[in-house]
Amino acid sequence: MLSFDMSLILLDYILQLRDYPLGVSYPLVIGFYGGEPMLNMPFIQQMIDYIEKKPDVKYIKYNMTTNAILLDKYMDYFVEKQFNLSISFDGDKVGQSYRVDHSGNNSFDRVFRNVKLLQKKHLDFFQTKVSFHAVLHNRNSVESVFRFINENFGKIPTIASLSRSGINPENFSEFEKIFQDVSKSYSQSSNCEFLDAEMFLRSPRIAALSSYIHNQTGNVFDTYNDLIFDASNENRPTTATTGTCIPFSKKLFVTVNGKLLPCERIDHKFVLGQLLDDRVELFDFNTIAENHNLYISKFTEQCKICALHKSCPICVYQVDDICEEKVQCPKFCTKEQKEQNDNEIFDYLREYPHYYRRILEEVYLK
Repeated sequence: MLSFDMSLILLDYILQLRDYPLGVSYPLVIGFYGGEPMLNMPFIQQMIDYIEKKPDVKYIKYNMTTNAILLDKYMDYFVEKQFNLSISFDGDKVGQSYRVDHSGNNSFDRVFRNVKLLQKKHLDFFQTKVSFHAVLHNRNSVESVFRFINENFGKIPTIASLSRSGINPENFSEFEKIFQDVSKSYSQSSNCEFLDAEMFLRSPRIAALSSYIHNQTGNVFDTYNDLIFDASNENRPTTATTGTCIPFSKKLFVTVNGKLLPCERIDHKFVLGQLLDDRVELFDFNTIAENHNLYISKFTEQCKICALHKSCPICVYQVDDICEEKVQCPKFCTKEQKEQNDNEIFDYLREYPHYYRRILEEVYLK
């Protein structure tokens, strides 16, 4: 329910930043999240109409994450504007039962009908622009979600566990009853080899193998600097590495009340600024940098001895106690733990060596 007039202030601000050197231009992707974005379709249509009427605005793409309950009303518009749609669907009727409508009824029948209608009416769009995302919980499993989505829609879903970040301590016991780990659910599948072959990188085992190749072989270069400096240098880091994105390096997220955040996955206490009635008011860049460096620095001593210093998965903004004086990294890994994980990867590779070549031939890193 963000004000349309306020959204234009942010949009114009961003468009003014898009003059890249040497004529290089990258797509600006505008994503609509919820709640459910389709509950305010007039806002979305107004924004796109405004963009299309601006002269010399190119390379704009639109994304939406949706529960698909209202998809039948607006699917033609999404096809016309070539949206990338990520549909939240947790599997069969039991798996979908946590997703209910305003009356408390399971949304399965309505969502299934709408998605099937889109598939039938706009097949080319469905095949190229539609993806599925499922949340794992105690009423579904990796195998049941994959089989349902694949057999009914011919797609491979992304499957993620519920986020542990920001859980109210009073509700944590209830959360634990619902929570299910992706890797554990995968290992309990009746046919892991089948899931590996069909899910490929969305299989936890192959994802781990691909990540190992990415981070350990020395054949991947993230920046031109990596071509200049010796990638084989094994010196320990003198500062914290972590996997945290630098603010503004990838995205900017605006909440319905105008708060500006580095992304949509972190707590609102990490605001970078505020969208006002007449301007975008960012905090002083030095303050933003100092706060960011402060959070990162809390892991410096742990990073120096952590075996994952080259491939840290941690975003410091998702660590619940990052604002405390002393913080323990939840993914800290000893040399012995890493050796055990590496041995498991190599054991898997010895048994299924063909996945090494498939990763090299099919995986595109950017």
